[in-house]
Amino acid sequence: MQAGYRSKDAVRTYHFLQFAGGIVFLLLGMIYAIYNSATGEPSTQALIMSVLGPGTAGYMLPKYWVTRRQAARQEEITNGFPDSLDMMLVCVEAGQSLDQAIVRVSAEIRAGYPALADEFEIVAHEMKAGKDKTSVLRDMSERAGVADVASFVTVLIQSQQFGTSIAEALRVYAAEMRDKRVMRAEEKANTLPTKMTLATMLLPVPPLLLILIG
Repeated sequence: MQAGYRSKDAVRTYHFLQFAGGIVFLLLGMIYAIYNSATGEPSTQALIMSVLGPGTAGYMLPKYWVTRRQAARQEEITNGFPDSLDMMLVCVEAGQSLDQAIVRVSAEIRAGYPALADEFEIVAHEMKAGKDKTSVLRDMSERAGVADVASFVTVLIQSQQFGTSIAEALRVYAAEMRDKRVMRAEEKANTLPTKMTLATMLLPVPPLLLILIG
């Protein structure tokens, strides 16, 4: 679910792909080992690795794919969440309820952040269906798997339980999310000189040496 696969057969398909991938790559490894044995005299360890290596890779490939999809989706949600909070705050301060604000935000941010828009749309549909709002918000936090969304859900639940203003809670939390986004950008900017040092040292040296020798 955190990778964006919500069908009933998603887990079954995942395990089937793991099994099928392992078998197919294992057969390919066996074919390669037989061909290698016929054309040469490889060691026993090389034969075992040529069979087990592809089989293990085929088995782990679906897990790698799902993990990459999960990480990309969580990054998209993290990047779009501050903007969605600002839009939600504008809608709530304009007089809309939280349910209406979520519907409007999901429609507005779909072009830039479709994964986050899908999550808000699911929340809107579940609220319309009559599901408890606290359960709906906690389910959203579990589906997203992002710490910022979990904190936002906690803020909304506490605001609802204690009867405080949702608009005020959104205003404070939206400002905090903007600060966190700026801090993440500054952190990446501060690590950039370190990452560039190696390339800066290695790339100009060979051409410079060639020029000096020439």
